[in-house]
Amino acid sequence: MIVARAPKTVHQILAETLAQQGVETLFGLVGDANLFMTDAFVRAGSGRYVACLHEAAAVLAALGYAQVSGRTGVATITHGPALTNVVTALVEGVKGGIPIVLVCGDTPPGDTQHLQKIDQRKIVDATGAGFVEMASAATAGADLAHAFRQAAAERRPVVFNMRVDLQWTAAAEGAPAAGFPPSERAAAPDGDALDDALGMIASARRPLILAGRGAIDARDALLALARRLQAPVATTLKASGLFHDDPFDLGVFGGLSRPATVDAILRADCIVAFGASLSKHTTETGAYTRDKRIVQILPDDKPNDRRTQPTLLLHGDAAKTACVMVERFDLAEIPPSGFADDDLRQALERDRAALAEIPAFRPTRPGTLDFVPALLTLDRAIDRDRTLVADLGRFVTTGWRALPVTAPNRLVYTSHFGAIGCGLGEAIGAACATRGQTVLIVGDGGFQLSGFAELSTAVRERLDLVVIICNDGSYGAEHVQFTNRTMDPALSLIPSPDFAAVATALGAAAVTVRGTDDLAAAVALVGRGGGVRLIDLRLDPDHVDMS
Repeated sequence: MIVARAPKTVHQILAETLAQQGVETLFGLVGDANLFMTDAFVRAGSGRYVACLHEAAAVLAALGYAQVSGRTGVATITHGPALTNVVTALVEGVKGGIPIVLVCGDTPPGDTQHLQKIDQRKIVDATGAGFVEMASAATAGADLAHAFRQAAAERRPVVFNMRVDLQWTAAAEGAPAAGFPPSERAAAPDGDALDDALGMIASARRPLILAGRGAIDARDALLALARRLQAPVATTLKASGLFHDDPFDLGVFGGLSRPATVDAILRADCIVAFGASLSKHTTETGAYTRDKRIVQILPDDKPNDRRTQPTLLLHGDAAKTACVMVERFDLAEIPPSGFADDDLRQALERDRAALAEIPAFRPTRPGTLDFVPALLTLDRAIDRDRTLVADLGRFVTTGWRALPVTAPNRLVYTSHFGAIGCGLGEAIGAACATRGQTVLIVGDGGFQLSGFAELSTAVRERLDLVVIICNDGSYGAEHVQFTNRTMDPALSLIPSPDFAAVATALGAAAVTVRGTDDLAAAVALVGRGGGVRLIDLRLDPDHVDMS
């Protein structure tokens, strides 16, 4: 006798669709609209569920996971206030071009007096994220699969809106929801525009190759082009570490550039930029590109308000374009420029040697210590191949310099929207995506804004996470503005709680650093390896290095 199998419910179909899309880690906070779908995902053993304590942290974790893994991040929340709680996180993802899918509940359409009812599409539209409605029980799986395709294609967060009243509705199983097919890489450019670019580069005496986040898969091809031209290589901040260990790696192009790098940038007469938007932060508001010929290669013509007008703009795959350039230069027997010579190599070596030295500690007010040597000392104890997550604050540029990464997917950038407090959530996602050590550098204001409680999520998940709090007892940018105008900075000061005591109560190991003796204990704690470790680095608000 054939026994008819009961049709699956919508929440079961949605959970299966997540598995079909290859979701390995789901971040979330359950409510009445998403708890059964999340339970079905967990029961199926399809992947890992990381329960966060605030909806914003769940979305931020998905953003951090996506930046490190290169996959679409996934989070789930319920409706109404859960969605309004994640607005800043969604905008951060939109401005960063980070693909995630947020599986979000919604109230029943007929219940006009539901306390949590809100026009969710309007909220999402205001953030710039995409919005996909679950049209019916019959189309639930296909609609969710469409949200994944849209997030990947448009490189932005997409909110999948699912009604709570349909979750237990039985639906006939259709064909498995299609995953997002591997997209064909863009072709290399051709035609007059390419010929013009080749002529411009061939005639340059001092060409420079610049790679942005959009070219991090093209390392070998870009280095081959650089060697063919005898050109040095550099990256934007978000592509940090792409050319790690290459003798002619200039490092970061922009405000974080070392002296030898600045000299090389200013001497260059042609910049060939692959996958870089050339924003004002990269170009130092145009100072580093002025009077230079700029050839910019981008994978597509997607609008980007960070772009700077180049001399020539080409659309094509970075690796394929670089390979075509090498072939054409070889065919035309174009001589190398000689810009990457022994003098430049020696200058870069001197810069690297200087960075390896820890400067002497300068005097600071009692109970604090000098920021730069303290951070460099901690750097020596942290894994070389760490993943760095930097929250926003006046400490951040020093943090990026003192804690460099060896590959672009080991830097999680949290400042696309200029909001403090995004770091802890993104660090949780980053640590879930990597096997190695994750380091969060954060200010005392940003750490408190992101919520002490979320530290317990990292502890519960047994993440290998080091949290360095740059604790100057103030909101740094505001403190600087007050003091620069010789005004009383009292309004910018924050009473400092005992971060170490709170962290210990939540299950982390912690130490407060008020001097060099405490710093030695912090080094030992970091070197111990494994688990969540917090270092409360007490700093003098009047002596925080912002260089």
